[in-house]
Amino acid sequence: MAGIVPPTLESMRALVLSAYGKPSTYRVGTVPTPKIKEPHEVLIRVYAASVNRIDIDFANGMVKMASKATFPYIPGFDAAGKIVAVGSAVKDLKVGDAVFTRVPDRYRGTFAEYCISTSSATALKPTSVPFSDAAAIPLAGLTALQSIRRAQSEIAGGLTGKTVLVPGGLSSAGSFAVQLLRNEFGADKVVTTLSPGKIAIAKDLWAEGKGAMVYLDYTKKDVDPAIREEGVDFMLDTTANAMASLRLIRSRGVIVTVSKLPAGDVMKSRLHDSPWILVVRAHRYGVKYSYLWMKPDRKGLEELASWVDGGKVKPVVGRKSRLEDLEVLIDGCEEVFKGNGGLGKFVIEII
Repeated sequence: MAGIVPPTLESMRALVLSAYGKPSTYRVGTVPTPKIKEPHEVLIRVYAASVNRIDIDFANGMVKMASKATFPYIPGFDAAGKIVAVGSAVKDLKVGDAVFTRVPDRYRGTFAEYCISTSSATALKPTSVPFSDAAAIPLAGLTALQSIRRAQSEIAGGLTGKTVLVPGGLSSAGSFAVQLLRNEFGADKVVTTLSPGKIAIAKDLWAEGKGAMVYLDYTKKDVDPAIREEGVDFMLDTTANAMASLRLIRSRGVIVTVSKLPAGDVMKSRLHDSPWILVVRAHRYGVKYSYLWMKPDRKGLEELASWVDGGKVKPVVGRKSRLEDLEVLIDGCEEVFKGNGGLGKFVIEII
C-alpha cells in the first residue's frame, strides 16, 4: 500500500455520538484516524462534507435492528477533499488528487478530518467549484441522476420532449434533478412546487436553461389541477407524495420515489424490491412506480463533474458551518432532520 499515514496523524477531530441520538446529542471529539486496510481503498483529507437526511436518520438509530454500529459513531457519506494515501490496487487516483465521493455504506464517517472511501466511489472533483460545493454533489446528485436514468429507460421515447414533475425543486436531490432534466435530458417542461420565497430564488437560479419551468405556489391553493393540466409523464418523488399524485400522471407514466424508505445496502438487503402494494396500486392507474436505491458510482460522479464544469448544473448550498461551530452545526442538522424549509444542501467545512 502507498501513502501510509504518518504517526503525527494518528488521531483526528470528528463529529461523534456515544450512542444513537438526534442532532442535539452531537459532539466534536478526537478519534483514531482511519487507515487503509484493503487494496482498493483511498484515504481522503476531508475539506468539506455535506449533510443528508439519511445521515441524521442513521445516527438516530433508523437501521439499528438491521445493522449493528460501533461507537463512537461518526455520521456522513458525502465528502470532498484531497487524497493522502492509496491502496496497492488503486491505479487511477493518486496522492494529492482533489476528489469527491459518496462513500459506500460500510465506510460511513465523513464528518471528520479524514475518511476512507474506495476508488470505485471516488472521482476527481469539478475544477470550477470549491470543495464546499463539490461536497454537496455526491449523494443528492447521484440520486437525481440515477432516478432520471431509470425514467429515461422506462418511458417510451425517453424524456426528450416530456413534462416532468419535481416537487420541492430546491431540495437537495430536487435541485440537481431540475437542472439535469432541463439541460441534459431534454425535458420540454419541468413543473415544481415551492413556497413564494423559494419561487423567487429558483427563478433567479434557473433563469437560463433549455427546458421551460412551471413554478406552482403550494401555499396558496390546491396545485393538483394545475399539475394535471400540464400532463406529467414522469414524477421524481422527493416529498413522499407518490400515491397521492397518481391521478396527476399520464397513463404509461413513471414515478420514481427517493423519499421515506432509507437508502443504503443494509435496507436494500432487507427490502429487496419496491413495496409491492404500492407498485400494484400505481399499476391500476397505468403508472409504473419504483423506489430508487442510490448506488455509489464513480462514473456518475465523473458525469456530474463534467456537467458542473460545463455550466449545466450548479450545486445549491443553502448554509454552511465549521466543524468546530457546534451550535451552528447542530442547528443545521436539525433543519435537515425536520425538513423545515432548508434550501439545497447544508455543508460542514472541515478546512
